[in-house]
Amino acid sequence: MDIILKIDYNKKLYTKFLQDIKKHDNLNINPMIIFDFDGTIADTISLGLVLINSYSEKFKYNKIDREKNSGLSAFELIKEMGIPLRKLPYLAWFLRKLLKERASEIQMNPGIREMLDSLKTSGYKLGILTSNSFENVSEFLKRNGIESYFSYIRTKVPLFKKKKAIKKAKHQLKREFIYVGDELRDIEACHKNNIPIVSVSWGFNSAESLQKNNPGLVASNAEEVVRLINQVGIAILTKK
Repeated sequence: MDIILKIDYNKKLYTKFLQDIKKHDNLNINPMIIFDFDGTIADTISLGLVLINSYSEKFKYNKIDREKNSGLSAFELIKEMGIPLRKLPYLAWFLRKLLKERASEIQMNPGIREMLDSLKTSGYKLGILTSNSFENVSEFLKRNGIESYFSYIRTKVPLFKKKKAIKKAKHQLKREFIYVGDELRDIEACHKNNIPIVSVSWGFNSAESLQKNNPGLVASNAEEVVRLINQVGIAILTKK
Protein backbone atom coordinates (compact mmCIF):
# COMPACT_ATOMS: atom_id res chain seq x y z
CA MET A 1 0.00 0.00 0.00
CA ASP A 2 2.89 2.40 0.66
CA ILE A 3 3.93 2.25 -3.00
CA ILE A 4 0.40 3.16 -4.05
CA LEU A 5 0.22 6.16 -1.75
CA LYS A 6 3.52 7.55 -3.08
CA ILE A 7 2.36 7.55 -6.70
CA ASP A 8 1.52 11.09 -7.84
CA TYR A 9 -0.51 12.04 -10.90
CA ASN A 10 1.67 12.16 -14.02
CA LYS A 11 -0.08 12.96 -17.30
CA LYS A 12 2.40 11.06 -19.51
CA LEU A 13 2.37 7.97 -17.27
CA TYR A 14 -1.41 8.15 -16.94
CA THR A 15 -1.92 8.27 -20.73
CA LYS A 16 0.40 5.30 -21.24
CA PHE A 17 -1.42 3.40 -18.49
CA LEU A 18 -4.81 3.78 -20.21
CA GLN A 19 -3.30 2.65 -23.51
CA ASP A 20 -1.75 -0.40 -21.83
CA ILE A 21 -5.10 -1.40 -20.31
CA LYS A 22 -6.63 -2.00 -23.74
CA LYS A 23 -3.43 -3.37 -25.27
CA HIS A 24 -2.84 -6.06 -22.65
CA ASP A 25 -6.36 -6.87 -21.46
CA ASN A 26 -6.37 -10.42 -22.82
CA LEU A 27 -3.21 -11.18 -20.86
CA ASN A 28 -5.08 -10.66 -17.56
CA ILE A 29 -2.38 -8.35 -16.21
CA ASN A 30 -4.59 -5.28 -15.88
CA PRO A 31 -6.30 -4.82 -12.52
CA MET A 32 -9.98 -5.68 -12.41
CA ILE A 33 -12.33 -3.42 -10.44
CA ILE A 34 -14.58 -5.19 -7.93
CA PHE A 35 -17.38 -3.14 -6.38
CA ASP A 36 -19.35 -3.49 -3.22
CA PHE A 37 -23.04 -3.11 -4.05
CA ASP A 38 -24.99 -1.76 -1.07
CA GLY A 39 -24.12 1.85 -0.38
CA THR A 40 -21.47 1.97 -3.09
CA ILE A 41 -23.30 1.40 -6.38
CA ALA A 42 -26.88 1.33 -5.11
CA ASP A 43 -28.40 3.62 -2.50
CA THR A 44 -29.79 0.81 -0.36
CA ILE A 45 -28.56 2.43 2.85
CA SER A 46 -31.39 4.96 3.24
CA LEU A 47 -34.15 2.42 2.65
CA GLY A 48 -32.25 -0.27 4.55
CA LEU A 49 -32.01 1.85 7.69
CA VAL A 50 -35.72 2.68 7.55
CA LEU A 51 -36.56 -1.03 7.27
CA ILE A 52 -34.11 -2.07 9.98
CA ASN A 53 -35.37 0.54 12.43
CA SER A 54 -39.03 -0.22 11.69
CA TYR A 55 -38.56 -3.81 12.90
CA SER A 56 -36.49 -3.01 16.00
CA GLU A 57 -39.36 -3.57 18.42
CA LYS A 58 -40.44 -6.83 16.78
CA PHE A 59 -36.94 -8.34 16.92
CA LYS A 60 -35.95 -6.52 20.14
CA TYR A 61 -32.82 -4.62 19.08
CA ASN A 62 -31.77 -0.97 19.29
CA LYS A 63 -32.42 1.38 16.37
CA ILE A 64 -29.53 2.71 14.27
CA ASP A 65 -28.70 6.40 14.45
CA ARG A 66 -26.88 6.96 11.14
CA GLU A 67 -25.12 10.15 12.22
CA LYS A 68 -24.13 8.81 15.62
CA ASN A 69 -23.12 5.32 14.43
CA SER A 70 -21.37 6.15 11.12
CA GLY A 71 -17.91 5.69 12.65
CA LEU A 72 -18.60 2.16 13.90
CA SER A 73 -17.37 -1.03 12.28
CA ALA A 74 -19.95 -3.70 11.41
CA PHE A 75 -19.09 -5.69 14.53
CA GLU A 76 -19.32 -2.58 16.73
CA LEU A 77 -22.66 -1.67 15.15
CA ILE A 78 -24.13 -5.12 15.78
CA LYS A 79 -22.96 -4.89 19.40
CA GLU A 80 -24.47 -1.39 19.73
CA MET A 81 -27.78 -2.70 18.39
CA GLY A 82 -27.72 -5.58 20.87
CA ILE A 83 -28.21 -8.29 18.24
CA PRO A 84 -26.96 -11.79 19.20
CA LEU A 85 -24.63 -13.15 16.52
CA ARG A 86 -26.74 -16.29 16.22
CA LYS A 87 -29.63 -14.19 14.90
CA LEU A 88 -27.63 -12.44 12.18
CA PRO A 89 -28.15 -14.98 9.35
CA TYR A 90 -31.94 -14.81 9.73
CA LEU A 91 -32.02 -11.01 10.03
CA ALA A 92 -29.78 -10.67 6.97
CA TRP A 93 -32.14 -12.92 5.00
CA PHE A 94 -35.15 -10.98 6.27
CA LEU A 95 -33.63 -7.64 5.21
CA ARG A 96 -32.81 -8.97 1.72
CA LYS A 97 -36.43 -10.13 1.44
CA LEU A 98 -37.74 -6.69 2.42
CA LEU A 99 -35.39 -4.97 -0.04
CA LYS A 100 -36.59 -7.29 -2.82
CA GLU A 101 -40.20 -6.30 -2.11
CA ARG A 102 -39.29 -2.62 -2.50
CA ALA A 103 -36.62 -3.00 -5.18
CA SER A 104 -38.16 -0.38 -7.46
CA GLU A 105 -37.40 2.28 -4.81
CA ILE A 106 -33.66 1.63 -4.87
CA GLN A 107 -31.78 4.13 -7.02
CA MET A 108 -28.23 4.35 -8.29
CA ASN A 109 -25.96 6.65 -6.32
CA PRO A 110 -25.10 9.97 -8.05
CA GLY A 111 -22.45 9.75 -10.77
CA ILE A 112 -22.22 5.94 -10.71
CA ARG A 113 -23.41 5.39 -14.27
CA GLU A 114 -20.88 7.89 -15.62
CA MET A 115 -18.16 6.33 -13.48
CA LEU A 116 -18.92 2.82 -14.77
CA ASP A 117 -19.05 4.09 -18.35
CA SER A 118 -15.66 5.76 -17.92
CA LEU A 119 -14.04 2.66 -16.44
CA LYS A 120 -15.60 0.37 -19.05
CA THR A 121 -14.53 2.66 -21.90
CA SER A 122 -10.99 2.69 -20.50
CA GLY A 123 -10.91 -1.10 -20.76
CA TYR A 124 -11.32 -2.18 -17.15
CA LYS A 125 -13.18 -5.41 -16.38
CA LEU A 126 -15.77 -4.89 -13.64
CA GLY A 127 -17.24 -7.10 -10.93
CA ILE A 128 -19.42 -7.07 -7.82
CA LEU A 129 -18.92 -8.75 -4.44
CA THR A 130 -21.77 -8.21 -1.99
CA SER A 131 -23.82 -9.49 0.94
CA ASN A 132 -27.02 -8.83 -0.99
CA SER A 133 -28.86 -11.53 -2.96
CA PHE A 134 -28.30 -12.31 -6.62
CA GLU A 135 -32.00 -11.62 -7.29
CA ASN A 136 -31.80 -8.11 -5.82
CA VAL A 137 -28.52 -7.26 -7.55
CA SER A 138 -29.63 -8.69 -10.90
CA GLU A 139 -32.97 -6.83 -10.81
CA PHE A 140 -31.17 -3.55 -10.09
CA LEU A 141 -28.59 -4.03 -12.85
CA LYS A 142 -31.22 -4.98 -15.42
CA ARG A 143 -33.50 -2.08 -14.45
CA ASN A 144 -30.62 0.35 -14.89
CA GLY A 145 -29.32 -1.22 -18.09
CA ILE A 146 -25.86 -2.07 -16.73
CA GLU A 147 -26.04 -5.86 -16.33
CA SER A 148 -23.59 -6.40 -19.20
CA TYR A 149 -20.98 -4.21 -17.51
CA PHE A 150 -20.06 -6.88 -14.96
CA SER A 151 -18.22 -10.11 -15.73
CA TYR A 152 -17.95 -11.28 -12.11
CA ILE A 153 -20.73 -11.24 -9.51
CA ARG A 154 -20.51 -12.86 -6.07
CA THR A 155 -23.53 -12.48 -3.78
CA LYS A 156 -24.78 -13.48 -0.30
CA VAL A 157 -21.38 -12.99 1.33
CA PRO A 158 -21.95 -13.39 5.11
CA LEU A 159 -21.51 -10.17 7.10
CA PHE A 160 -18.24 -11.21 8.73
CA LYS A 161 -16.92 -13.38 5.88
CA LYS A 162 -15.80 -10.67 3.45
CA LYS A 163 -12.12 -11.41 4.11
CA LYS A 164 -12.66 -15.02 3.02
CA ALA A 165 -14.78 -13.97 0.03
CA ILE A 166 -12.11 -11.56 -1.22
CA LYS A 167 -9.45 -14.23 -0.79
CA LYS A 168 -11.59 -16.61 -2.86
CA ALA A 169 -12.14 -13.96 -5.54
CA LYS A 170 -8.40 -13.43 -5.71
CA HIS A 171 -7.94 -17.16 -6.35
CA GLN A 172 -10.80 -17.40 -8.88
CA LEU A 173 -9.89 -14.34 -10.92
CA LYS A 174 -6.15 -15.06 -11.03
CA ARG A 175 -5.44 -11.40 -11.65
CA GLU A 176 -4.85 -8.25 -9.67
CA PHE A 177 -7.95 -6.32 -8.65
CA ILE A 178 -8.91 -3.14 -6.87
CA TYR A 179 -11.89 -3.15 -4.52
CA VAL A 180 -14.29 -0.23 -4.14
CA GLY A 181 -16.45 -0.11 -1.01
CA ASP A 182 -18.08 2.10 1.59
CA GLU A 183 -17.44 0.27 4.86
CA LEU A 184 -14.68 -0.21 7.40
CA ARG A 185 -15.06 -3.99 7.09
CA ASP A 186 -14.23 -3.65 3.37
CA ILE A 187 -10.95 -1.95 4.28
CA GLU A 188 -10.07 -4.56 6.88
CA ALA A 189 -10.85 -7.47 4.55
CA CYS A 190 -8.83 -5.98 1.69
CA HIS A 191 -5.82 -5.04 3.78
CA LYS A 192 -5.65 -8.56 5.25
CA ASN A 193 -5.60 -9.95 1.69
CA ASN A 194 -3.14 -7.34 0.40
CA ILE A 195 -5.77 -6.00 -1.99
CA PRO A 196 -5.82 -2.23 -2.66
CA ILE A 197 -9.13 -0.54 -1.89
CA VAL A 198 -10.69 2.76 -2.83
CA SER A 199 -13.25 3.80 -0.20
CA VAL A 200 -16.31 5.94 -0.94
CA SER A 201 -17.70 8.40 1.57
CA TRP A 202 -21.37 8.35 0.48
CA GLY A 203 -22.21 4.97 2.05
CA PHE A 204 -22.70 4.05 5.70
CA ASN A 205 -19.34 4.81 7.29
CA SER A 206 -18.19 8.41 7.64
CA ALA A 207 -15.40 9.95 5.56
CA GLU A 208 -13.41 10.55 8.76
CA SER A 209 -13.50 6.91 9.84
CA LEU A 210 -12.63 5.72 6.32
CA GLN A 211 -9.76 8.18 5.98
CA LYS A 212 -8.35 7.06 9.31
CA ASN A 213 -8.23 3.44 8.16
CA ASN A 214 -7.52 3.98 4.45
CA PRO A 215 -5.57 7.26 4.25
CA GLY A 216 -5.30 8.92 0.85
CA LEU A 217 -7.72 6.53 -0.85
CA VAL A 218 -11.14 7.89 0.08
CA ALA A 219 -13.32 9.36 -2.68
CA SER A 220 -16.03 11.93 -2.01
CA ASN A 221 -17.62 11.56 -5.46
CA ALA A 222 -17.72 9.13 -8.39
CA GLU A 223 -15.30 11.16 -10.49
CA GLU A 224 -12.74 10.94 -7.71
CA VAL A 225 -13.16 7.15 -7.65
CA VAL A 226 -11.96 6.97 -11.27
CA ARG A 227 -8.94 9.15 -10.50
CA LEU A 228 -7.93 7.05 -7.47
CA ILE A 229 -8.48 3.77 -9.36
CA ASN A 230 -6.17 4.96 -12.11
CA GLN A 231 -3.51 6.00 -9.59
CA VAL A 232 -3.69 2.61 -7.90
CA GLY A 233 -3.69 0.87 -11.29
CA ILE A 234 -0.53 2.71 -12.32
CA ALA A 235 1.15 1.57 -9.10
CA ILE A 236 0.14 -2.05 -9.70
CA LEU A 237 1.44 -2.14 -13.29
CA THR A 238 4.61 -0.27 -12.28
CA LYS A 239 5.43 -3.08 -9.83
CA LYS A 240 5.12 -5.79 -12.53
